[in-house]
Amino acid sequence: MSRRLSIFGRLGRRTSSATESTAISNENDGPEIHGNLAPPPAYTIVDESATADLTAAFDQLSLSNAASDPTVDTCLAHLKLLFAIQSMKEEVGYTDGLWGLWDSLAGPFNHLEHTYADKKKTPSDSKKPLDKNLLEDADKKILENLSKIREKRWALFLARATQRYEAWWKSLPGSQPLTERDMEEDTSFGYQTFPTDDSATFDWSEDKLPPLDVLMVWHTHMLNPRAFLEDAMLAGLRGFWNRGLPWHLVNAAIDSDFSYNVTDQCKARWTKQTGLSWDNQSDPLVKELQCPRCNTKLSIPWTTCSRPENFHNQAELLDLTGTGYGDGNLQHTCKGCGITICKELLCASKFVKDVEALLGPTNRPIPGTVLEPTTGRPAMVPPEPERSIYPRTFPNRLLKSGCNSIRTKVTTLMTSRPNPTMQDVRVEIEAILGNSTWLREINKYSNPRSAAYKVGRASKLSIRKMMGHYWENFSPFALDLAGAVVRQGIFIEKMYKIDWLHSPSATDTMKRLLLKYARFFTIMQKNPTKMAVPTLDIDLAWHTHQLSPSKYYKYSINTTDKYIDHDDKVEEGRLSEQFEWTSKEYQDTYGEVYSECTCWYCESIRTSHVNSLGQVLGVSKSEKIAEAFHTSEKAKLCPPDKSAHISSHNAVMLHVDPSQPNLTIQDRVRVQLAALHQKRLDDAYAKAKKRAEKKGRTIPPRDAAYYDHWGYPYYMAGPYMYPIWFTPGLYYGWDPGYIAGCGTGANGACAAGTCGGGVAAGGCGGAGGCGGGASGSACGGGGGGGCGGGGGCGGGGGGGGGGCGGGKLILNENPKYRSRY
Repeated sequence: MSRRLSIFGRLGRRTSSATESTAISNENDGPEIHGNLAPPPAYTIVDESATADLTAAFDQLSLSNAASDPTVDTCLAHLKLLFAIQSMKEEVGYTDGLWGLWDSLAGPFNHLEHTYADKKKTPSDSKKPLDKNLLEDADKKILENLSKIREKRWALFLARATQRYEAWWKSLPGSQPLTERDMEEDTSFGYQTFPTDDSATFDWSEDKLPPLDVLMVWHTHMLNPRAFLEDAMLAGLRGFWNRGLPWHLVNAAIDSDFSYNVTDQCKARWTKQTGLSWDNQSDPLVKELQCPRCNTKLSIPWTTCSRPENFHNQAELLDLTGTGYGDGNLQHTCKGCGITICKELLCASKFVKDVEALLGPTNRPIPGTVLEPTTGRPAMVPPEPERSIYPRTFPNRLLKSGCNSIRTKVTTLMTSRPNPTMQDVRVEIEAILGNSTWLREINKYSNPRSAAYKVGRASKLSIRKMMGHYWENFSPFALDLAGAVVRQGIFIEKMYKIDWLHSPSATDTMKRLLLKYARFFTIMQKNPTKMAVPTLDIDLAWHTHQLSPSKYYKYSINTTDKYIDHDDKVEEGRLSEQFEWTSKEYQDTYGEVYSECTCWYCESIRTSHVNSLGQVLGVSKSEKIAEAFHTSEKAKLCPPDKSAHISSHNAVMLHVDPSQPNLTIQDRVRVQLAALHQKRLDDAYAKAKKRAEKKGRTIPPRDAAYYDHWGYPYYMAGPYMYPIWFTPGLYYGWDPGYIAGCGTGANGACAAGTCGGGVAAGGCGGAGGCGGGASGSACGGGGGGGCGGGGGCGGGGGGGGGGCGGGKLILNENPKYRSRY
C-alpha cells in the first residue's frame, strides 16, 4: 500500500470524542487562541502494515447531518471532496478527443510519449524539472500546445457545468422569491430573518445529490458568502442556504479512489428534475436559448474548436479561442433578426430581465441592493420619509422613475439599439446622475433653495454595486461562476499537491489550522479596515466554515459584527502587500511566524518585518521570532513544496498598461504602488539571503519554484502566480485571471461619479468584506493612496481630494444617514 493511504490507520485510532472534532473558537469554548502552537507535524511515510482500509477510515469520520462549525472531521471530508474534484479535472483534461479536441492537434509528439507530457501527476510523484537541454524549441512548443488543449477540455467542461448548476438551482424547492415589500418588513422570513432563523431546512437524502461537476460549482458559489446569500434570498431558497453542504452524504458518495458514486435512483431523479444527463459529457453538444431580441430558438454549438482526429495543418496556428457558447469569443448570428449573439449582449439582456422583474408584479429588487455593503447583512429599509433617500435602494428608485425615460430605454434596449451592451446602460445612468432635477424627483427632494443637488457617496456606491453584477457576467448569479471555479481550482490543486489528506499527521494538522483560523478571525475583528490574507491552511478551515453558510454567518456576525466576505478577485500586488501586513500582525500578536514555509517568498516576507536598527542592536522581536523558527528545527518540517504559504487562488492581474498616456489617476496610483511593493519585496529577498548566509543557511532561488501545467513545465517567481494567465481567451465568459480597470470607458468600469470601495466587478475588498476597506494597489475603499484613499477615487471620508469623487459637496443626504453610510 502506498503512502497515499498512510493517514487512515491513524484516523481509526483516535481515542476520545474530545479529540475527534476541534471546533473553531467561540465565546466560551473552542481552542485557546493565545500561547504557542505545537511544531508542524513531520511529513513521514508510514509502513503499509500501519495503514487501515481507506473506506472504513472515512466511514469513521464524525459528520453531522446538520450544518456545523468546522471540525477536524469536516476539514478532512472537505479535503476528500477536493481530491475528488481534482481527480475529475485530470480525467477530463487527459481524455483525448473530448469535445473533438485531440492531443495530435499539438503537433507530432510520438518521441515524447514516454516523457513528462503523458504522465498524470499524483501528489507522491517527484517534482523534478526537466533538463532544458533535453527539449528542443519545437518540443517545448508541442508540450505547451498540449497543455492548452487539455486546459481547453476542462474549460468547456466547466462552461457546461455552470449551465447544469443553473438548471439545478432553478429546480430546487423554496419559498416565494424576495420582493421589495419583504425588505420593508422587520419580521420577514424572506429577508430580515432569512440568515438567522433555523426553522427552515433542506431535507437532504442520498438520491438528492447532484453530479460532481454541479457539486463543484455549488461549492464555489458558497465560497463567495455574500453573493451566495443574496442569490439565495432573491430565489427564496432559505432552507437550502441554511443547511449548506451535506457532509455525511458527500463523504459517503466518494470512495477510496476519489470516485463519486451514487445510486441509479439518484441519477434518475436528477434527470427527471433537470432534464439533463447525469454525466456532463452526455449532454447535447449545442446550447439552446432564445434570441434576446426576437425570441427565435437558437442552437449554438458549445465549441467551434473541434477538429477531426487526424487533422493537422501546419499553416494553421493552434487557436483554441473559438466562437461557440462555451468558447472565449462567442459569436453567433440569429437567423431570425440578424443580431450577433455575444457575451456583451447577454449581459445586457440579463440586466433587462432583472429590471422587468423589478417593474413587474414580482417586484423583485435589483441584484446588488439586497445586502448592506458595509456589513453584508440584510437590513430593513426604513419607513418614509427616510425611505425616499435610503442609499442602498437608490438604484431601485432610479430604475422605477420616469427620469430620462429610463424604464422605456431599458425595457426596449434589445430592440432599440443595433448591438446593445451594458455600456449603453451606463451612459443612461450617468445622464441621470448628472441631472439635479431628475435626482430631486427620484429622492423626492423639494427644497427650492438648493441650486446643485447631488446624491451622496453611499447612493453612488449602490449604483456601482448593482452594475458590478452585470459587467462580465451574464449568469443569473451575482458573479461569473465559471471564472470563479477556475480560480478556486488553484486552491484545490495546491491542496492536492500538499497532500495533507494522506499524511500520517493529518489530524494534528487539522487541529493546528483550526486554531490558526480562530486567530485569523481575531485579527480581522481587531482590524476592521484592513484586508487580512490567509495562508493555505487557514483558508482550508475558512472554506470549510463557509460551506455551512448559516453557521458561518452567525460566527462572523458574533465575532466581527459583519458578514465577512471571501473576496473572489484581488489584484495580485495588493494581495501580496496585504499578506505582508497580515504576517506581521500575526507575528506581533502571537509571537510566532505566520507562514510556516521556507520558500524564497515567505523568507522575504519575514525579513521585511525586521527593523534595520533593531536588528543592529539585537533587539528586533521579529528577527528573534524568525530565527526561532529555524533554530527550533520547525523550518526543517516545512519544505517549500509541502508548506502552507500565501493562499492566492483569488489573485488576479489588472488590465492596466502603464505605457498608456491616458491612464486615470487611480490606475497610475495602482502602477506606482505595485512597483513600490515589488521593490520592497526585492530588497527583502536580498536581505533574507544575506541573513541566511550569516547563519549558515541557504534560501531557495526565485526560479526554484517548479510547476506543472498539464504536463508543461514552467517556473514562476512567486507563489501568488498561476498559469491561467498563459491561456487567455480559452474560457467561457471572461478571462478568470484578470479584472477590469477602474477608469471610465473600460469594460467593467464604474459609471462616472460612482467609483468607490470594492463594489464593482473585480472590486478588491469593500468595507466589511475580506478586505474591509484598506486599499493597496487596487480598487478598494478607504486606504491611503489606493482607489478610495487620499487622491484615490471616492474613498473613506467622502473621497480623496483630487480623485474621482473627491471634494464634492453633498447637499441632499439626511444627517442621520450621512454619518452611517
